[in-house]
Amino acid sequence: MSFQLVGPYVKAFAQRNPGSTAFMERGNDNRIQRVFVCPSFANDVLSCVRPVISIDGAHMRSEWKGTLYLATVKSTGDDLYPVAFAITVDGEDFQGWLWFLQHLKASAPNLIADHFRRECSYRLFTFMSDRCKGLTTALGNVFPANHNCYCAVHIRRNVESNHGKKSASTVTALSETTSLPEKRALLTQLQQKSPGAYKYVTDIDANRWMDSAWLEDEKLPPRYGFRNSNISESAINMFHDARNGNWLDAIDGILIKMSLRITKSQSEYEGKDGVVDNILGLATKRWENCVGRRVYAYGNDGETYSVYQKLGGESEEEALLKVRPVDCICDCGKWQAIGGPCVHGMAYCRHQMKWRLEDVLDQAVDEYYKYRTQRELYRRNFVPFWRHLLEPDMMTLPPDGAARRMPGRPKTVRLRKNSRYAHEPEKSRRMPGRPKTVRLRKNSRYAHEPEKSPTICSRCHKPGHNVRTCVRREAVKKRNAGNGAATISHSVL
Repeated sequence: MSFQLVGPYVKAFAQRNPGSTAFMERGNDNRIQRVFVCPSFANDVLSCVRPVISIDGAHMRSEWKGTLYLATVKSTGDDLYPVAFAITVDGEDFQGWLWFLQHLKASAPNLIADHFRRECSYRLFTFMSDRCKGLTTALGNVFPANHNCYCAVHIRRNVESNHGKKSASTVTALSETTSLPEKRALLTQLQQKSPGAYKYVTDIDANRWMDSAWLEDEKLPPRYGFRNSNISESAINMFHDARNGNWLDAIDGILIKMSLRITKSQSEYEGKDGVVDNILGLATKRWENCVGRRVYAYGNDGETYSVYQKLGGESEEEALLKVRPVDCICDCGKWQAIGGPCVHGMAYCRHQMKWRLEDVLDQAVDEYYKYRTQRELYRRNFVPFWRHLLEPDMMTLPPDGAARRMPGRPKTVRLRKNSRYAHEPEKSRRMPGRPKTVRLRKNSRYAHEPEKSPTICSRCHKPGHNVRTCVRREAVKKRNAGNGAATISHSVL
């Protein structure tokens, strides 16, 4: 009955929220195959967030199985915001991802908008994934002009599992450094630690996971500090309860969760203005650290400036870095990687432009970090409806079979054997560390053939018993002799 309500549910959602993409697909046998949901305002939402979208999937935990696909972005205040989701009978394979990404592209054309940076050769949005083979291939087919980045955490875990923790720590530093000399030093260090890990890491395109790549190729779009797919991992965990039910409960649970989060955020960010707190703290720190740096014009183009910085003591030389404020680019790589002025950009704004910190926050920091953008993000919400008023379509059947479980994923339900106390519930399992009241000994398999026993008594050097039972045997013999009884045989004892 719940699957017969899925079609009417998504149809009612699309009618009450005009412009939304919500539909269900059935097979020739009327069994449900796929469900896709994307709200009407999802495309407008993409203009209010940092242009990095994380894609990932997770298996449903109910008896009907299926795979949940999620496309998630992060708001100005680092809140999760799913823009589209789907449930299908496919596993995390190429066909399933291809179907999801094609409908995502049709529902949110802002994903392929031109980039606002003039030097960038890619489309606006950058995709973050975990290097799943089916997903990366599908992204190349559907979004060939968008930049596709890889999760550095997954690369680190692969190195750790195959080459050890010491090599993995070097991989983490490689993904975070914005210095080309430090990158070369780390690669040399990794090669000395593990040639296998070095080969694995260098075979992966550095433009897709290293922050230093933005210094070597200015055409790359910024990632705004995103180095992993934790956005999707956290979103999947947020919908943990929804994945435990049938498909109807899952769709309804996800939409209710999203609606409640939007409602809560509307009141939370009401009345706030300026730059969000985390970027404000970072900008203030850089503003204070830029004191003492000297800024000069570099060349005659009027766009490039050189920033001099002392490396240490008075006897040491000064370091020269170039900044191009019009393109938000600096030799340190942090301006183009995050979207806010680095300490050298702050030096330019403070010493060359004579700006105040308030001017820098208003003019040099990206709009993605402003509270007004955050309020615009949460301006619209879903129009709710009662699922109990829906009429079943009387034709949709549950999916046939389950999606294939991916390697390494734990089984949803662990099949345990019946307890040995199932027929005696009054007997419970003994707690660890508690001694048994009565030790129940089994008859030895050598009881009838003691001469074949590997146990040798250290007192009488005869097989079949140990020294403790040997002393006991003597006592039994004396007692039996006093009573006139026959001596107990070795086999009986």
